Amino acid sequence: MFQTEINHFLQSFATDGLTTFMQLVTAIGYQGFFMIFLLFMLFVVNFKKAFLLFLILLWTGAVTFALKNYFNLPRPFHVDNTLLYLDGDLGEETTLRLSKKGAKSFWENLSLEVLMVTRQSPELANGFPSGHTSVAIAFWGAFAFLYRRKWIAIVAGILMILIPLSRMYLGVHFLADVLGGIVLGGGILAVFYSIVLKPQKLAAFLKKNKYQLKLTYSLATLLILPLLLFFLLPLKAYILVAFLLSFGLGFLLLARNGLPEDEGTFIQKILRFVLGGLIFGGTIFFLKMITERIGLYDNSCFQFVINFMAGLAMMWISIEISIRFGWYKRKKVDTV
Repeated sequence: MFQTEINHFLQSFATDGLTTFMQLVTAIGYQGFFMIFLLFMLFVVNFKKAFLLFLILLWTGAVTFALKNYFNLPRPFHVDNTLLYLDGDLGEETTLRLSKKGAKSFWENLSLEVLMVTRQSPELANGFPSGHTSVAIAFWGAFAFLYRRKWIAIVAGILMILIPLSRMYLGVHFLADVLGGIVLGGGILAVFYSIVLKPQKLAAFLKKNKYQLKLTYSLATLLILPLLLFFLLPLKAYILVAFLLSFGLGFLLLARNGLPEDEGTFIQKILRFVLGGLIFGGTIFFLKMITERIGLYDNSCFQFVINFMAGLAMMWISIEISIRFGWYKRKKVDTV
């Protein structure tokens, strides 16, 4: 499963058109796409469902990153310099290119010699398990459960197949990475299904409108459980914890007085979408400018604070402002 033969086989069909298509498919798994897509879902389509998708995305990313850091395994193009690297421009992580050092048989692991060399390269981006794959399975599987429409299930299923395939075609993941991502993403999806995505539990969550900011199951899940990730993730991945905590806290602060309704005119929805994006980006820009001036922008602790404040401002402050402007309405009756 750590052979590069399957990557070579997929690349044997390579054309400029197919490569462009696979790059577009794999772009669906990157941070930029998810931020725009989920901001649109949050402010325009369905606040509560988008919040659940945020949680699933962030938890999947965090667990995947923790496992990547633990296993510390290279990618196909690191161990086989005859394999094309097709995932964008060559970056620092592509400087390590060994000569045909993939596994020799299907069940064989990478050699200790290869692992010793690759693990000494600080620029190497770990491959196992595939984050694109784990997120594709968990996120789009959850999306299908949330909306339960045939065409959405079909589109989600296609993405759950194409995204892992694109990662192998582009030369950035072994078959083992993809299979590991499928198992991980499926496991996380199963956990969320048992907790909230089952029809009855989902209906209860969507109906509930208020939460008290005290030691409850909701508070423990949204604010206390993410703290465990501090012990599992390296400093550079604390951004995931920052967003989990800020989105969870923002959700609970809003829910003290009642969560916002999704209704509104088209213009109102666009205005709150634009406001949310501007507040999120503006907060990052403002705090980045301050920390750069004092020489602390690259400090991991300040990076955590910047992203925590940006997430909280988007999830809480932008919605409160939208309510004040009349772009959102808040339900007055607690339906618990």
